[in-house]
Formats: sequence, structure tokens, C-alpha cells
Amino acid sequence: MSQFSQLHRSIKIRLYLQFATTMTTMAIMPFIAIYFSQLVGAKITGILVMLVISSGIIGGFLGGYVSDQIGRKKLLVLSEIAMGLSFLAIACFNSPWTIMPYVSFVLFMVNMFFNGLYLPVSTAMIYDLVRKKERNFVFTAQYWVSNLAMAIGSITGAFLFEDFHFYLFLAVAAVTLASGLVTLLFINETFVKVNSKESVKPVSILSNYQSVFKDRLFMTFMIASMLVLSLESHLTNYIAVNLEKNMAETTWFGSLSINGINMTGILQAENTLIVVFAVSLVTWLIKRTSDYSRLICGMTIYVISYALLSFTVTPSLLVGFMILISLGELVLVPVRQGLLAELTPESQRSSYLAIDSFMEQGMMIIGGAAVTIGGIVPGYMMSLGFLVLGMAGVLLMASIMKQPQKQERISS
Repeated sequence: MSQFSQLHRSIKIRLYLQFATTMTTMAIMPFIAIYFSQLVGAKITGILVMLVISSGIIGGFLGGYVSDQIGRKKLLVLSEIAMGLSFLAIACFNSPWTIMPYVSFVLFMVNMFFNGLYLPVSTAMIYDLVRKKERNFVFTAQYWVSNLAMAIGSITGAFLFEDFHFYLFLAVAAVTLASGLVTLLFINETFVKVNSKESVKPVSILSNYQSVFKDRLFMTFMIASMLVLSLESHLTNYIAVNLEKNMAETTWFGSLSINGINMTGILQAENTLIVVFAVSLVTWLIKRTSDYSRLICGMTIYVISYALLSFTVTPSLLVGFMILISLGELVLVPVRQGLLAELTPESQRSSYLAIDSFMEQGMMIIGGAAVTIGGIVPGYMMSLGFLVLGMAGVLLMASIMKQPQKQERISS
């Protein structure tokens, strides 16, 4: 708690707001596709979901660029108010009195656009404020808060969404609007334009992102991160399908029947519980190790364990490998976030973070592609592929951490 009390006030406020908004949002978002597929069918829902995701990508590109021109606070307030109002409208069109799914999808596109706008800007604000010595603590705290909020929100939605989605939409709207109001009243602008004696013309959005893509060190970091962290997407895609098809139904504790679908949910819950309850112990155990050792060891454990998880259908082994995955995740994520902060220049921080936020969409694409490929090639080949691609990411990360230009950027 002493470390937390020494953080900048705005960081502490953002952590509280992150918990509240993530918890309420996760009470609805995991169930949206199922809800709308019941209203308009799975095929149409799939198309509309892709449009919603595309809207978020466009918002992220725009948010990253504009934030580096006018600052963080204005965009945060604008995006949170817009998201809150769109959730309020969604509640109205999915109420006990009227249900209009296609209007709701348009509103979700608006919502996702501003969510895409919000994400890189919110992260950039934290990066603007956090001091180098605080990074591991802050990024570990963010990760813990996010997982705890997702766990509470998901459990709440699992029991309440089907019968009370109207009230959950209202709750998300209220919390999001309140978050925007708190940001407006209690958080100061964190972005400061770099002063220069020469007048600098504003760059176009294309030129802005062109310079990001030309940053070879950063893009290598992104590719390495994608190769490793995309393994998580296979849990609810290829691995879930594999368990559903190949895992024999088993009985736990004498009477609890477990099949492949149940096992996927158990593994997700196990991961969340370990992250929430083991974070302090893991942080204490690795506090004397270097960032390089943490990241490479954490990634290696993560990759090998996911490759083995995708290969076996034995419940006890699945639970054991998920323990290793969760521990590896706890070790690598805060260090990776710290390195990301090092590699993002202040003048273009939101633009760089916008590219990082697209990694989640990339992971979704990889996860979907693996399901298709898994229907063609044998299971052992899929596991071997996960291992090879993941270890390629580990080796890439190890190589860039040893590059002189990376050391120079970190020390500057």
C-alpha cells in the first residue's frame, strides 16, 4: 500500500476507474454475440460483429493520432461520454418495451469507435505519468485490477445477463458517464508538446503512422509480442474445439461431470484466479531478477506450456499446464508493458500505443485461423506450430533486448 500511496493522484484515479468500467463492461460484452445471434441468426451476427470490430480499429487509428496533437484529457472525456450515451441508447432499444437489434448494432459500432479512440489515449496517460522506478508496480497493479474486474463482471453477467440485460446496459452507461465526469473534474492534462525553436507543421495521419511503421525496433517488438501472446487466443478457439471433440467426459469429486466445453471454462477460471491471488507471491519471488531474465523466462514457460496444453486432453495435465501458463503470464506481462513504455517516444506515444492496441484484433484473427487450419492438419502439427512460432517470438524479443539502439532508448 505504501507504493500505491506514493503514485501520482491521476494514476490512482485511473486504476479505480479501470476497475469500475472493466467490471461493468465485462458483465455484458462476453454475452453480446450470443444475445444477438438469438435475435438475427449466427451468420448475420458474425458479419455485424466484424463491422463493429472494424469500427474500433478506425477509432484507434484516429485516437492515437489526434491525442498526439491535442492531448489526452479532451479525448478521454469525449470518448467516455460518447460510450456512456451509446450504452444508454442501447438499453433503450433492448428494453422490456422494445427490441431493435439492427439499430443496436449501429449503436455498438458507435460505441466501439469511441472505445477504440479511448484505449490508446488512456494507456498513454498512464505512461505519461508513471516514473521508471514505478513501472513494474503500476503495470502489475493494472494487470491485477483488470483480471479481478473481468472475473467479477463475467460471473455477474453469466447469472444476470439473460434476464436483466436492460439493467446491466443502464449500469454500464451510468458507470461510463461517471468515469467521464471524474476524468473531467479530477484529472489534469498529461500531454506536453515538445518545445522546438523551429516551427513544425502538423503531420498528416498517414505520415504519422508511416513513421511508426518505419521504427524497426518497435515493430520487431510488436511482432515478437504477437507471436507469443497470440497463444492465449487459441484457448477459446482451437484448444476449445479440440477439447470438445476429443476429451472424454470425466467425473470429478465423485459426482461432478466434466466435458470438453466445461474444461475450457475451468481453465479460464483457473487462469484468472491464479493471476488474482498469486500476483503478490510471484512479484516477491522475482523482485531480484533482471527484466531480461523475467521476460525471456516468462515467455518461454508461457509458450512451452501452451503448446503442451494444445496437445493433451487429460484433465489433470490441462490443469497443471494452466498453472505454468498463468505463472509465466504474471512474470512476462508487467515487464513487457514496461518495455513498451520505453519504446514509445513522448511526441507520438498515443500513436505507438494505438498500434499496440490492434494486437488484440490480430490475436482474434490468428485464433480464428487456427481453428480452420486445425480442421486440416493433425493435432500434433498444430501444437508443434504453436511451439515454433512462440519460440520464434521469444528469440526475437531476446535479440531486440540486446540491441545497442534499444539500450540507448531505454537509458535516454
